[in-house]
Amino acid sequence: MKDRSYFWKLLFPALAMLVLTGMLLLESVGIDIEERDASIVLLDTETVQDARADADADILVACNRGSETEMAFATTLTDTLNEMHLAYQCVDISQETLPELTGYDTFLFCSQSLLPLESSVDALFAWVEAGGHFGLMMTPAIDSTFRILYRKLGITEYDTDYQNYTSLRYITDLLPLWDDEVYSEDSTLTDYALLVRLDSACTVHIVSGGDRQIPLLWERDSGQGRIVVLNTTLMFNKGGRGFAMSALSALEDVLVYPIINAGMIFIDDFPAPQPEGFNEQLKKNYGYDIQGFFRNHWWPDMKQLCWDYGVRYTGVLVETYNDNVTGPFTDENVDDSLLKYYTAELLHSGGEIGLHGYNHMPLCPDGFCYSGEDYTPWPTSLAMAQSLTELQRYGNTLFIDATYQTYVPPSNYLSDTGRKVLLETLPNIRVISGLYLREEGVDALVQEFQEADDGAIDVPRISSGFDMDDYMLFVAAQELVLHGVFSHFIHPDDILDAERGATIGWATMYSTFQARLQEIIDMYPQLRFLTASEGAAAVQRYDRLQISRQTTDTGMTLTLTPFYDTAWIALRTRRTPAAVTGGELFKIANGFYWIRADEAEVYVAWEAEP
Repeated sequence: MKDRSYFWKLLFPALAMLVLTGMLLLESVGIDIEERDASIVLLDTETVQDARADADADILVACNRGSETEMAFATTLTDTLNEMHLAYQCVDISQETLPELTGYDTFLFCSQSLLPLESSVDALFAWVEAGGHFGLMMTPAIDSTFRILYRKLGITEYDTDYQNYTSLRYITDLLPLWDDEVYSEDSTLTDYALLVRLDSACTVHIVSGGDRQIPLLWERDSGQGRIVVLNTTLMFNKGGRGFAMSALSALEDVLVYPIINAGMIFIDDFPAPQPEGFNEQLKKNYGYDIQGFFRNHWWPDMKQLCWDYGVRYTGVLVETYNDNVTGPFTDENVDDSLLKYYTAELLHSGGEIGLHGYNHMPLCPDGFCYSGEDYTPWPTSLAMAQSLTELQRYGNTLFIDATYQTYVPPSNYLSDTGRKVLLETLPNIRVISGLYLREEGVDALVQEFQEADDGAIDVPRISSGFDMDDYMLFVAAQELVLHGVFSHFIHPDDILDAERGATIGWATMYSTFQARLQEIIDMYPQLRFLTASEGAAAVQRYDRLQISRQTTDTGMTLTLTPFYDTAWIALRTRRTPAAVTGGELFKIANGFYWIRADEAEVYVAWEAEP
């Protein structure tokens, strides 16, 4: 058995090199590699009027512009409403009195002090009793107004000292994929909540972890209306949009909003020149040098995910790792045999090749803040443009009719100057992919899923790595609810970096990532795995889409504008859909559905209520 194992160990790399040599020989005698046709086609750049500006808003948001801290929470809330394409109006309670609520269906109060409500308590709760929906979006302060209305919030008792908690847990279906796992933000979460006891009419959705289980999000029906309290101060940045989503889901009878429906996996620095030599752990476990490990283990495993799960990778090309920012820019000393091999493999597996850089120097001029990282700035815009021209020239030698539409900035840095030069030099670039979440102290490119003013489509990456941490997993679950998107990036050299998981070994890294993909597909079986340019086409349809809704006792009519071919919609409802015309309904979790719209008008019929 030992001799046979040794024989196969020697034979496998020889066979792999034979296949590689064969592919390169075939290419040299005229067998060309081509991209597959896109499953979703990019739309022409055009200006689409945002109908939300003209819509009659039925949501009122109260914010305190006198407090920079509280405005961070209000911004997270309004950003979430914007991403859901829901019209709203704001009132500044630091300077304005509350308007009459009769013209609104929902009132979201985003301040800790309830004193601005003191003169309107009776009118507020009369409005709720008549069918209004009232949400407290921050842990309330114990002031005179709170003492007047706390029982109306469902609170029977409260402690005057706020309680610190360091983890939380969903106990209902408001966050599919996360389920009831304890969230601690990798043991860094810390927040204070009001310690309360609730009456039996309350439904609790989120509690603190540990034995105390402080209610953090609850709802309570009141007459024909509903009240929701978000007893946390975690909704203070982009990573907290999921808490706004959860509060809205608990508050509303029906939520309808457009989604992207795209699963995208980027492989940064691939294809690119690979490091030579040995890594001791890889040599010990697999018997290969670094390049041999990637060729014989890493890439075959990665490609298997394409066949098993329908993954379509977006790789981004690096021509060389030199530090040249002055020119001339050439492919001198670039060994392109492996680059051509991995290009062919990526395209053969249904993927896309985008651009990363001539080298790994971000397109940033002198003076750009790299937060301590050692990058060489570009001396002129002309040098940037010349390097991009060379990158495209070199890229065109890798496969027939090469069309590069996606750009991922090196290390996620891209200056305004660099973006302008990029789009002017390479007009075929339609997609720019930075980061979705801001990194503390880092001036990286942070984006929304949108068509930008310069005509490019921003498609940010949300999570990264083969073994995602607690925070990334939590935000990934939130984003599948909010945008219907899984946008993830990995690096081939993750296996060489201890901080990115190398210490646990490739087998564990791979099986962990494979299990995560399986969980996502099990929860969201209709998720479309797309390349970056296909995902950008889905972003266009999402970003332009406006949904008008007409509801009756028996059903709901959705009118979609503009409608191109297919649109995707998320539906959160307390009614049970019986049938859909103009599209197809897919259940994700209790009360939560995705709808594929095949026509510009979709009708959802409700099951008869008992």
